[in-house]
Amino acid sequence: MRRGFRFVAALVVAMCGLLVPASAWAEPPANDKFENRQELGPGFPGGAPIEVKASNVEATKESGEFIPGLSPAGHSVWYEWEATSSDWTTIGACEADFPTIVGIFTGSKVDELTPVISGNPNPSEGPDCPYTGRQFTFKAKAGTKYEVAVDGNGFYVEPPPPVTEGEFTLRIEETPPPPNDDFEDATVLEAPITEEPGGDRFYLVDARGYNWGASTQSGEPSNEPESGATVWYSWTAPEAGEYHVGAPCCGTGLRWAIYLGDAVDELTPLLVGAESGTVSATAGTMLRIVVYGPHDAETEEPKAANFDFLISASLPPLPKPPPSSGGSTPPPDTTPPQTTITRTKLLSASGVVKFWLSSSESGGGFLCQLDKPPFKPCSSPKSYRHLKPGRHVFRVEAVDAAGNVDSSPAVARIKVPRKQGNHRR
Repeated sequence: MRRGFRFVAALVVAMCGLLVPASAWAEPPANDKFENRQELGPGFPGGAPIEVKASNVEATKESGEFIPGLSPAGHSVWYEWEATSSDWTTIGACEADFPTIVGIFTGSKVDELTPVISGNPNPSEGPDCPYTGRQFTFKAKAGTKYEVAVDGNGFYVEPPPPVTEGEFTLRIEETPPPPNDDFEDATVLEAPITEEPGGDRFYLVDARGYNWGASTQSGEPSNEPESGATVWYSWTAPEAGEYHVGAPCCGTGLRWAIYLGDAVDELTPLLVGAESGTVSATAGTMLRIVVYGPHDAETEEPKAANFDFLISASLPPLPKPPPSSGGSTPPPDTTPPQTTITRTKLLSASGVVKFWLSSSESGGGFLCQLDKPPFKPCSSPKSYRHLKPGRHVFRVEAVDAAGNVDSSPAVARIKVPRKQGNHRR
């Protein structure tokens, strides 16, 4: 009788084991604990970025661990990377099955780490990083070991709570210089005028960018002593009005100035050093806007950061059209515009390409495609980052105000060379 009881008990235990989810038997990742952090190779300069595909499934939070962020979920895994040169570096986990949090530290003990950078990054920091990912840029120091943690972000407003475990890709790379570093490569700012019910109209440009790794061009106006790391924008007033320009946001320490002129060494100042300001502009007036870093006493270099700023205006209602005289209605516009790629610039060292676009008709937009469908709305100039070595085909179709699309897109073919050796650019 006792032997039969033991047999039944063993059978019940075995069957219960079959009902336990497979994940309950899974082991934490090898780098779950700080002391077992995974060492990463240098990867650059002169070479490819470091890219690690990994998982934090069953990872845990250890005693003394603190990762800055909105709501770390406690599924952290750890890495260590030693900088081989003092350069601007970007570290992020933008590709993931779950919302991520990234922590970057120096130190040798999990409860004595010093954050290198913290908080929630501005969206402009990662133009290719979705809002669920995290990506940070900082000036790495040669010979310094950086401890990197990747965790899930458990923050939510309404249930259900988010998934905080899964696969992700950790990427460490040199930060490419800003595409609008030079006056001649200024980013063109433009936006439509929106009309509210009742006829009130509003105009808003939301400009975003960064000046990490930016230089100071010969002939640039001296905004203030020892300033530098400038990036440039150009903006044309769509119609006459009073336009408000806001200062670079938020808490970056960066400053800006507005000029008139067509050459970097022949500019006339309109606003310099103001927190914000209003400019009166007639239709077609082009303003040159520069964002720059004042001298940083701690680093002995110009300040550098990511930023955004706004150009806005409340515009008067349009005059109402006169009553119809009974004449015939003009036929609808069915003629598509013609598209031109006016300029192409390739920064082969960083895999960044930039296209300047033009349409034979004003008031419309563009549809862009790189290598494969679909076409997506875009504006001029259009930039792509992290292009892989090899040949790429860019196509663009102009769209006019009536919705007509150019059926014969303009085409540009580029070749991104493979990086050679392990030398600096």
